[in-house]
Amino acid sequence: MELKKNLESPRLIIRSYRESDKDFCVSLWCDEENGKYMSDPARENIDERYRACLDGMKDERDGYYLIAELKETGLSVGTCCAFPENGNYDIGYCIAKEHWRQGLCTEMLEALLRWIRAEGGVSVSGEVADANRASVALLRKFGFSQDRKTRYQKWGEETYFDAHFDKRGLK
Repeated sequence: MELKKNLESPRLIIRSYRESDKDFCVSLWCDEENGKYMSDPARENIDERYRACLDGMKDERDGYYLIAELKETGLSVGTCCAFPENGNYDIGYCIAKEHWRQGLCTEMLEALLRWIRAEGGVSVSGEVADANRASVALLRKFGFSQDRKTRYQKWGEETYFDAHFDKRGLK
């Protein structure tokens, strides 16, 4: 699905994914450090099935894939997504490691949560690996709390992550 209007934060424009963003997304999600806790495969494990998923992102009917760009330069610095179902929006997010610890993920999530609330969302959830301390801390900062434990596997590997879904209501 595509946004009707771009989202904004003080330093970011958040827009719908375009086919031309594919290489940027792979550079984040499949990077050893940047994508460490993501379910996406390492570059060497990208297969035809994963490529097909990437090819279908622009036309996704069940959710939004979004790109965060710096307002000043237009440089892509992160991604986020939102999948609405029965008033809950399941989200994901990632900032390029060159831009970690600059508050950009906080800005991106603030804009995303404002938009979800405006869309009529009643709650937001996100799955996070227990070992991903930065992401756990970020969700706590936004008032998320642990909803249920889970476990997921990295695509094409025998790497598993103990994880949990964090959730918060929107009022």
